[in-house]
Amino acid sequence: MGSNEKLELQPADPALRPTADKGVIGRSVLRLEDGPLLRGEGRFAGDIEFPRQLHMRIVRSPHAHARLLSIDVTQARAAPGVIAVWTHSDTADIPRIPLREGPDPALEPYLQPILAAGTVRYVGEPVVAVFADDPYRAEDAAERVVINVDELPVSLDASLPPVEFSPLLPGRYSEPTILRKGFGDIDAAFANAHTIVELDLSIGRHSGV
Repeated sequence: MGSNEKLELQPADPALRPTADKGVIGRSVLRLEDGPLLRGEGRFAGDIEFPRQLHMRIVRSPHAHARLLSIDVTQARAAPGVIAVWTHSDTADIPRIPLREGPDPALEPYLQPILAAGTVRYVGEPVVAVFADDPYRAEDAAERVVINVDELPVSLDASLPPVEFSPLLPGRYSEPTILRKGFGDIDAAFANAHTIVELDLSIGRHSGV
């Protein structure tokens, strides 16, 4: 195929090809993105380069629940190409991650900082951010971060009674509140229902909870 030739992708069966007088529902539709991808012209986030661009590598917690005793980033900061290494003390003034459902005063003390502060509460929680002039250098430097922790008990069953959330938050437990969403007259709907079906459902973990 010459460089000036246009790559055409159409269904083999003419009956499946969309036409001006036929809709696309139930028919094979020409994929506009295939041509550039097959020619090797696709662009992804990893392909983007800017002058003086930095690359970030996150050091994450390997523990489900632990108290952070110390974080040694000395060797990481001294690694070749490293521009900066951040821990929570460097990002404490950045607002905590908000809730997608909107603010709730009962949940404010539980909002997660962008980098772990004092305690980690799930495997993969961000602890340290390493910035370097090259992605491989950032990865190499991240491996030099030394995190010392005191492992704490973990809660693996959501049906168990709530436990203390943090010694830094006395009186706060791992069930801070119950969010209820609804619309219309729910009581009237149940009172007038022909049949009521009750289900006890168990939903798997879907986030850092």
